Amino acid sequence: MKAIVIRQHGGPEVMRAEEIAEPRPGPGELLVKVAAAGVNRFDISARRGDIPYAKVTFPHVLGLEGCGTVVAVGEGVSAFQAGDRVVPILSISSGVCRHEICYCALGHDNICRNFDKLGLTLWGTYAEYVKVTQFNAVRLPDTLSFIDAAAATVATATAWELAISRAKVRQGETALVNAAGGAVGSSAVQICKLAGARVIASAGADAKLERARQLGADAVVNYERQDLAEEVLRLTDGRGVDVVIETVGGRVLQQSLAAMAHNARLATAGTVGRAKVEIDMYRLLRKQLWVTGTHFAPKETVKTALRLLGEGKLRPVIAEIMPLTEAGRAHQRLESRDFFGNMVLQV
Repeated sequence: MKAIVIRQHGGPEVMRAEEIAEPRPGPGELLVKVAAAGVNRFDISARRGDIPYAKVTFPHVLGLEGCGTVVAVGEGVSAFQAGDRVVPILSISSGVCRHEICYCALGHDNICRNFDKLGLTLWGTYAEYVKVTQFNAVRLPDTLSFIDAAAATVATATAWELAISRAKVRQGETALVNAAGGAVGSSAVQICKLAGARVIASAGADAKLERARQLGADAVVNYERQDLAEEVLRLTDGRGVDVVIETVGGRVLQQSLAAMAHNARLATAGTVGRAKVEIDMYRLLRKQLWVTGTHFAPKETVKTALRLLGEGKLRPVIAEIMPLTEAGRAHQRLESRDFFGNMVLQV
């Protein structure tokens, strides 16, 4: 099969189109013919070797998100059959935990202690075929195309987990969505509006902010040429925001904390900026701020995201569709940050 293979860590130049053996499904596994794959910052971290909790084994196929059609099933598979349209879930959880507290049973399979991950510890979706367990696949709604699903599933599920499951944004509240031009940010703008919140979108380019307005943002802030905290406080008459959806880190995270109202909630899922930042603990305590994170999203949230996308209540935001062989260029564009939404590889 055709696949994008890396044999060492490095820049986009280490990604090569190669012919490799097609995987075979074992017991409880599905073989999925990939139709489209999303391009995620996690893929870049895996390519660089920047992920501290797991190591890539070479040769390796990148790609944590995608979708396609089941073409074969292994022994014992009962939930799926050949011809089913599915989305493999990036966190390959066991479903049965050896520890006293089983996160999978609690609905937190995205933080399973016995995890594997597509595109990191397992070969991913930058290929004609990918193998996944039946426990870690979700049916794709008939109303959702492969391209749209590849572009939006991980981003929308992560944004839903941030805004609804973690920060619990409510009608009438004000939410600040940072990096509104990214895949998660552009989804979070829509989700916060769907929840009935007023949305302040932030990004580092005016063109991205204009696109965020088109998605429903009520106000915008350019954090590259404006002081984010000062501008958000001005837009909220000095009160601050109730919710922050954060995927930048560094200075933007610090300024977001300064722009929060009393009892406000900040949910984060990424650090494009510095991973380590100083926090004013006095502000955190005095204002009773709540800070939480999420590692992508559990399976039930993925199902919710797919349902809302299929119903048209949320819409994918696609920056560009490229052939699989241009995966290296997709990584270059993602690293340049000169895009809005998500990029998709058509297989």
